[in-house]
Amino acid sequence: MSDHEKEWVEYSYAHEKSDETKRAWEELSAEGVKSYLERQRPTLCGDTVSLMKSLKEAGYEAGEAQDYKEKVDDLLCSP
Repeated sequence: MSDHEKEWVEYSYAHEKSDETKRAWEELSAEGVKSYLERQRPTLCGDTVSLMKSLKEAGYEAGEAQDYKEKVDDLLCSP
């Protein structure tokens, strides 16, 4: 994984609101994390409506969701 991808994984884990999801992240191997990231990239980088809906359902406030989206854009979606 690139440095930006690693930074996003660390950021995403640190800001995860669900303890169950955090435990699932902890159980993934490095290859599992990379595979998850590749499956999620189309939503993270191309489907803002679905991403924001998912964040809202996960308990993110509007400002937190916007910060998350900006971090995703900076680390994963920018060339």
